Amino acid sequence: MTPAKAGPAISRRSPGTQRRRSAFRPTERDLVAGAESLRAEHERLCFMRAFPRTSSERRRAERVLAGFESRIAYVRDHLEDSGIAGTLYRYPYNYRMARWLSETYGRAVSIDWDRYKRGAWDDLAGSLALVACWAEMDGIDDDRSGSWDWVRAARRGRGSDLAWILALIRSGGLPTEVERHVYESAGLPLTWDLSGCRESVTHLALPAGPLFLSREIRRERPPDFKAAVRERVGPLEVVAPSRAERCIEAARAALALREREFHVIVHANPRECYLTECGRGLRIITFGLPEPLRLPLEADYGCLLLRNGVPIGYAYGAVVFDRCDIGINVFPTYRDGESAYAFTKLSALFRQHFGSRVFIVRNYQIGHQNPEGIQAGSFWFYWRLGFRPMNSRIRRLAESEERRLSLRPGSRSDPAMLRRLARSDLVWRLDGASLEGFRDYDVAAVGRAVTRLIERRYGGDRSAAERRSAALVSRALGADRVPERSALLAALIPRLDAWPSRDKSRLARVLRAKFGARERGYVLALRSADRYREFIATF
Repeated sequence: MTPAKAGPAISRRSPGTQRRRSAFRPTERDLVAGAESLRAEHERLCFMRAFPRTSSERRRAERVLAGFESRIAYVRDHLEDSGIAGTLYRYPYNYRMARWLSETYGRAVSIDWDRYKRGAWDDLAGSLALVACWAEMDGIDDDRSGSWDWVRAARRGRGSDLAWILALIRSGGLPTEVERHVYESAGLPLTWDLSGCRESVTHLALPAGPLFLSREIRRERPPDFKAAVRERVGPLEVVAPSRAERCIEAARAALALREREFHVIVHANPRECYLTECGRGLRIITFGLPEPLRLPLEADYGCLLLRNGVPIGYAYGAVVFDRCDIGINVFPTYRDGESAYAFTKLSALFRQHFGSRVFIVRNYQIGHQNPEGIQAGSFWFYWRLGFRPMNSRIRRLAESEERRLSLRPGSRSDPAMLRRLARSDLVWRLDGASLEGFRDYDVAAVGRAVTRLIERRYGGDRSAAERRSAALVSRALGADRVPERSALLAALIPRLDAWPSRDKSRLARVLRAKFGARERGYVLALRSADRYREFIATF
């Protein structure tokens, strides 16, 4: 179907010709059907690019996708939020993403003022009042006009409205977290124009190794998940910072065009970026966090999953001692591919390179307050791999439901049952040990204990607590001064000065490694800090 072109104001054609042409203008139903047909074709082509059966199929997919933008003009409005090249994507991105989008794509990213004006309040005016000059307040707080009028008058044509607002916020000398609050309090909806954008879903890909041809797609789960996790994946190759920046850009774009803002990828550290070859065309790029954003106990990692260079999903692993809090999200386009294989290799990566032996899937991943997890039946995906609910009551419920389903082949658990099953986190242990009495490390309880220590010992003075704890812990360990931020954790340990010297030196190494250039050094240091692990396990 091709769009009917509107005629000029003065036409040389006869009235009859114009009447005949107008009869062929597509109706709204035609436009919707045309858009859905193009969307479905785009999905198939993207899948073929990641999972080609032959090299010619891959070339064909790339060739058709390269020209896809030229085919969507007449249904562009019906393909919004698809991520297809040439369309618009609308989303209220957070402060870090808004800055990155504005810096990277310039005027292609703008404020959706029409949508903003439909809101009940002009929240931007309150944010502007925090960063503009005091003498400008009355001009901003003017009931006769909106903040959008003030912005356009103030910037006088310099850059986009978004870039100008971001520059104003950054000019105030505020801490980054305060800048973030000022921006996000405004609730600005953004529009990303994907015309000619290489990071659109249509075009986004990273360099890949030899093309892997999928003459058969391995959809089934491994017959022995434990043996598969024990299999070796490729080495953890450190990616040079300049190349890592491109990987981070690709990961941010892949998630941003699917309404995802994953903290570790949004704030990824270009100095800690690893690439791992996992076979069958699968590459996993793993990102760490920069020092200021690291968690107190866990080491938080984000992953981009690539199949033949095409982003097919993302994942995370939060590691402490031998435990990995793990999760994966394969993008809907690729869920008919090799999801079980990707999760197995992700688990093998964290076992081999981070020392993980216990894997936990949080209940959000399987549907707790997450309709997508319920719709996908995620609980049974993990159950069939060997994961079991931590909660013994939910474990018994799952066993009962499994028996019921086995008596009725082809039946499925209804959403209500899946929501009940999603009330517990899931756990899998490499050693196959029983889950009776199993307890995860309670990092929240450790954090609350630190708060009580600050109140009791330092009267709530947090600066003094960090400073004096660092001195006390350093003296107890007989070590050079340990980092103030991590010292409070060690300050919880009773009679630390009585620890054997070997355990002291291991703990000192852990506290320093937390703020090394790459946090993986901290993960590896934790593996030998048995006495510290025993203490944290008491919470």
